[in-house]
Amino acid sequence: MLHLKQKNSEVKIGNILLLISTFTLIFLMPLFPEAIRNASNNVLFSIIFFLAIFSLKGKVKKQMLIIAIFAFVTEWIAEIFTMDFLYYISSFVNVIFFQIIVIRLIVQITKSKEVNIGVILESVNAYLLLGLMFTMLVAILHLYNSEALGFIDKEEVNFQNFIYYTFVTISTLGYGDITPQEPIGKSLSILISVSGQLYMAIIIAMLVGKFAASDSKLNKS
Repeated sequence: MLHLKQKNSEVKIGNILLLISTFTLIFLMPLFPEAIRNASNNVLFSIIFFLAIFSLKGKVKKQMLIIAIFAFVTEWIAEIFTMDFLYYISSFVNVIFFQIIVIRLIVQITKSKEVNIGVILESVNAYLLLGLMFTMLVAILHLYNSEALGFIDKEEVNFQNFIYYTFVTISTLGYGDITPQEPIGKSLSILISVSGQLYMAIIIAMLVGKFAASDSKLNKS
């Protein structure tokens, strides 16, 4: 019992640190000086790879560690050698990694018997990592076809633009300052917005149902 509590405590700490890292990457990184922003992005991505593993429960951590190491290595190789095909490989590995993490977090939320701080953290982290997964797809799309998305200032296109566009789209806010131009860009934008709405609808319904069920048990007792 004590061992189980210790494991749950480690998972909760992992989720807190993961939330801090993703929050910094998504919301605070644009405030960093441009000279250190790219390197800081890579460092934070590397940290997120490994913190995401500590947010998971069960034996899956060992398998995910292998993927995380591969994602870490390809990320830095792509950064050092600045070759397009390496960037493609790195981005696709990141997409696969975040996809698996998001799925595992959703499974953990589904299996939880009650709504507590740990489950809330898992829900928020899964949403933010879903956004980062789509951010990598947007980056791949821009590398493949620079005309797929229309930017007001094409000289200032960087990774923070991709994060901004993804989260504005996933929340269906859509300011319109960055717009899909080509069919592939429009298809990806639809996928991002629908996925975001489905996630919110399903997870919120699940959390409300679990909360109502646990509240009902407390009232009966």
